[in-house]
Amino acid sequence: MNLPIQEFFASKKQYQLFRLLCLTTLLDLVLVGFRMVYTGFDFTQLDSARAIADWRGATFLFLVWNLFLAWIPYLIAISLEKIPAKKYLAIPALLAWLVFFPNAPYLVTDLLHVHHRYGVPLWYDVMTLFSFAWTGLLLGYLSLIEVQHFLEKRLDKKPVNLLVWASIGLCAFGVYLGRYQRWNSWDLLTNPYQLFWDTAAVLVHPGAYLGTLGLAVVMAGVLGVGYLTVRTLVKD
Repeated sequence: MNLPIQEFFASKKQYQLFRLLCLTTLLDLVLVGFRMVYTGFDFTQLDSARAIADWRGATFLFLVWNLFLAWIPYLIAISLEKIPAKKYLAIPALLAWLVFFPNAPYLVTDLLHVHHRYGVPLWYDVMTLFSFAWTGLLLGYLSLIEVQHFLEKRLDKKPVNLLVWASIGLCAFGVYLGRYQRWNSWDLLTNPYQLFWDTAAVLVHPGAYLGTLGLAVVMAGVLGVGYLTVRTLVKD
């Protein structure tokens, strides 16, 4: 007997992968929660959104927020099949997916926060950061594969492949913008003018950003090879 939630998914495999993603997400939350308990953190201090923002670094709660954002492109991707056929609603949905897509692999860059902190074993923080990064990568890869499946049912294979690789390149650049230019996905709506000029400055004068722009290049390579691997593993 199928549970109501199973009816939302396009296939049994998709549902199984969703459950595994929920499991690894639960592990991530437990790791952060245990870390806070282990360090004797006073949870009553988190009595407002401002307080949470102030403590997000010391408590690793920033990882929870970043993981929440990483789920958005995946949830959009698995919802695409619910859009009625031949409806233009798919276009804004795909654009929204592309905008939020960099949030998934962005978690990998949180590994830059690895350093010894008083009261917490270094290995524990390493494993916590790695676990979040792993979950983010899975969410990103699986969302990309879902989008590819959706497009392959409607377009020829060659343009779909071009769109997939273009998405990977844009995603890597988006990760760079988030990590070093400190832009967020929603800035496309709230501050598009400044985002455009900052992006243009990087593209027109890449030599001025060589110390950090390499992140986008390396990230594109890592994401590309990883995508091919995951795509092969989950292919029917």
